Amino acid sequence: MPSPLRLGLIGCGKIVQMAHGPAYLEDKDAVTVVAIADPKEENKLWGRDFFGVPDKELYSNHQDMLASADLDAVTIATPHSKHAEQVIAAASAKVAILSEKPMATSLEEADAILDAIELNAVPYGIVHNFLYTQSMQTALRELEQLPDPFLGRTSGMTLKPTGFGPGHEDSALAWRASKVAGGGCINDTAYHEIYSLQSLMRSPIRYVEARVGTIRLDLDVDDIALLLCEHENGALSTMERSWCARSPNIHFCEVHTNEGSIWLNNRKDEPEGYRRSTADGDWQTIELPSSRLTTHGTYFSESFNALAKGKRLPVTGDDGRSILAIIEAARKASDVRKAVDLHEFRR
Repeated sequence: MPSPLRLGLIGCGKIVQMAHGPAYLEDKDAVTVVAIADPKEENKLWGRDFFGVPDKELYSNHQDMLASADLDAVTIATPHSKHAEQVIAAASAKVAILSEKPMATSLEEADAILDAIELNAVPYGIVHNFLYTQSMQTALRELEQLPDPFLGRTSGMTLKPTGFGPGHEDSALAWRASKVAGGGCINDTAYHEIYSLQSLMRSPIRYVEARVGTIRLDLDVDDIALLLCEHENGALSTMERSWCARSPNIHFCEVHTNEGSIWLNNRKDEPEGYRRSTADGDWQTIELPSSRLTTHGTYFSESFNALAKGKRLPVTGDDGRSILAIIEAARKASDVRKAVDLHEFRR
């Protein structure tokens, strides 16, 4: 593919305005935004002004953009329930695709996506942005020199704002609280903890026991997810994510090996956000390396450059499906009140 890539945006809402858009500009040699599709006029106008996209390349829907714009790739940043239709349409248009997580709202949709990707032979990746914090990158490098962890845990205990629900005035909050839009705690936020901890554990999850439900908020989606996992190598891990209770340590991951342990804030690089211990349990705070790129900037730079060079994307559709399978297994485990084998969900 050419460099810079000609990029079309399917969705130009809050996540693009706060994170994706500034990240694209961190590596201007890699990508140029040339077209935008969004049903909201204010989002299109923001994108026009921010990226310098001409008015004739502003579209109200992705179908018109895919039919008319001259594109190498698209990014998809829309409510979860729209991902499958939009990815399949982009694949049929023969453009490369980087989609926000989760790739879909069900494994049936995910498999339809992968079928379309294979049929049209186009690159397809998922945004797992928190793999690219300096804390996560440091931990993943250090774990290459240690035995595989035997135990891990992650926590993300947050409290949603007053009025959180499908009727919230902020549309980015409203759809996340809606079942029909694919919202919910485990789909939207626990997702990040699942891929972060599984990556740190260095072994795929095999069995899941879980409780996923709504225990405090007046919603038709879950507000808490608690998972107990056994990995393929026999290691154990736990994950907890809440929308209904806040902890002082809002986000963290920790893993333990026979030669030492690592604790980190997996979502944000901060002065006290990375600690390491010896096998004897002597913890020390470690200074993280600096980076000229933000977390999203690093993810998109690596992905755009992989596309330009024809290389494998850093997070693939198969990677995204594996996390969706864990989520579906957790929901089933919560329903049947017993552990579920991930092999039941193989493609």
